[in-house]
Amino acid sequence: MIMKKYLLLTAAVMLAGGVAFAQKAKVTTAKNSLDNYNAEKKKDPAYAKTMLDKAKLNIDEASVHTDTKDDAKTWYYRGNVYMAIYLDEFNKKMDSYKDITDAGKKQSMAYTETPTVNLVEATNSYLKAKSLDKYDVYGPEGLNKQISDCYVYTQNCGLANFSQKKYAEALPMFELAADISASSKVVDSLNINNAAVSAMNGKMYDKAIPHFKRLTEINYGKGNTWLLLGQCYREKGDTVAYKATIADGLKKYPTDADLLTEDVNIKLAAGKTVEAVAQLEALTAQRKDDAELFFVVGNVYDRIANPVGADGKPAAKPKNYEEMHEKAASNYKKSLELKPNNFDVLYNLGILYYNYGFEYQERSNSTIADAAKYSTLWEPALKTAVDYLEKARAIDPKDLNTLQALKVCYGNLGDNDKYNQIKEEIKKVQAGQ
Repeated sequence: MIMKKYLLLTAAVMLAGGVAFAQKAKVTTAKNSLDNYNAEKKKDPAYAKTMLDKAKLNIDEASVHTDTKDDAKTWYYRGNVYMAIYLDEFNKKMDSYKDITDAGKKQSMAYTETPTVNLVEATNSYLKAKSLDKYDVYGPEGLNKQISDCYVYTQNCGLANFSQKKYAEALPMFELAADISASSKVVDSLNINNAAVSAMNGKMYDKAIPHFKRLTEINYGKGNTWLLLGQCYREKGDTVAYKATIADGLKKYPTDADLLTEDVNIKLAAGKTVEAVAQLEALTAQRKDDAELFFVVGNVYDRIANPVGADGKPAAKPKNYEEMHEKAASNYKKSLELKPNNFDVLYNLGILYYNYGFEYQERSNSTIADAAKYSTLWEPALKTAVDYLEKARAIDPKDLNTLQALKVCYGNLGDNDKYNQIKEEIKKVQAGQ
């Protein structure tokens, strides 16, 4: 009886060893099947497909079995298999665009139309292999290269979807790209920002907020990041967090034009106009020789005077439009006194009077009671705009925004010679001359 027990125990041990061997053999089978697929995919696609299916079947079984699920080798080959599946689907998409000759367009379409599930599986498999590969068995020529390829594919998927405003599809791709960088202890601020903006554009504010918070922690985007974070809170209806975020951003970037504008708008919405204006005046009173500050303050008043709606189009002018216009103009001019021939200030002054002139022109053509008085005011404003824009043009003759504004001004002022001259200049710039 003792001998029989001994024999039974030995048989059990041998059986367990056989199972472990069988599971490891599945990893080898998956590798060999994948090698066969790669060797035959162009010569015999049908046979190659059976090899790829076989590779997937074996590696999936090995990845969940106790004896092989914690081996880096298993996950490395699982990544290879799933990447091969993804690339097979991607290349078939590319081949299906028979009537498209633009390679870039074909790639962009393929990135948006190829399912990403296998790319995600491949990436996560490689990342798991990396976490288990304590001795760097695969090294820079293997695992690291594969992970680098995944980074390119995931980021490109994100960019292609983002360009088509498919924000829900772009978001996880940018997040995965950032995770790939994080696996090497690299903070991928670019793709964290891409993820944040994708989520915000897709109105997924709860997903955007953590990304924007992370960006504020690493000082990415400076004041603009704080502004976008605040706007996410505002859009989801959390006005307390919105106001607190703008205030915190201003503590760190006290002269940021966007944050100042937002803070002033908060005060104006609360009926605190005097306080809002006093805030701006206090800044310039403290730093009377700071040309940049006067430019920023002028820019804030400019934005209040000429607001832009959420759709990017000009919104209704405020009731104190003229006052805000004058405040913007005086601060811009002070900046110009302190730092002459500054292109940005000259351009902004030109556009300020450009907007002023067309606002008055619109009023003169309207049915408001005092429409007639504006008929004599819009033309001098446009002439002033031309003066500043021409000075800006002298500094940068190829700036299209300046040229386009000048063309519109000259057209409305009836100066056909100048209009045609600027029109020709625009054609030259657009032709790269």
